[in-house]
Amino acid sequence: MCWFNIDEPRPSNATTIVGVTYDDGVILGSNDTITQLTSNVVLCHCAQDAEFLFQDARNFILEQENIRATAETIGTMLSAYNTTTRDTLQTGVIIGGAKKIHEISHGGIVLEKSNFGIGGFGASYLHNFMDREWKKGMKVEEAEELVLKTLSLSGIRSYGIQTANVNSRGVTKSFHPYDILPISQEELELQYVIGGKELLEALRACLIS
Repeated sequence: MCWFNIDEPRPSNATTIVGVTYDDGVILGSNDTITQLTSNVVLCHCAQDAEFLFQDARNFILEQENIRATAETIGTMLSAYNTTTRDTLQTGVIIGGAKKIHEISHGGIVLEKSNFGIGGFGASYLHNFMDREWKKGMKVEEAEELVLKTLSLSGIRSYGIQTANVNSRGVTKSFHPYDILPISQEELELQYVIGGKELLEALRACLIS
């Protein structure tokens, strides 16, 4: 069963990042910005005050199209940037491209993922949700919906969610305002914490009547 700490404070300035693979590419999502590094490599991050690192990395790999080189470059830079041991194993950056996802910890450790990656606020319990919902061979629409659901469940309320679809044709970015997301956090909590699909439908029926 998926458990979520619904009483945990959700700071407005926190960031949650998600990456999901599907049959033809990857989708990254964030309640903050998504940075495009090359024609088919993008990243999202929750590493505070590290934006200048990504600009340096973009300049360094401008002529490269190798996602592994990109991930290793930023991992090395983050490792040098992080002068403390606090949260060094937690994911600070997710890079997507070439049907692959790389998680980079705050300490600069690079980990290739074949399914999904999560970092930032709420990552520990969102992993449980993603373990249950991700499946191999998803279509792009299914992957994007999963990214949006996961970020909705984080409970962070900013101006909306940014996503980037990365495949062999390039990068397509989209913006999803919170007021048009397909499902709210409260609905997700009922559905996945209580296991109450029938209860959710009953509540909807009461609200309509």
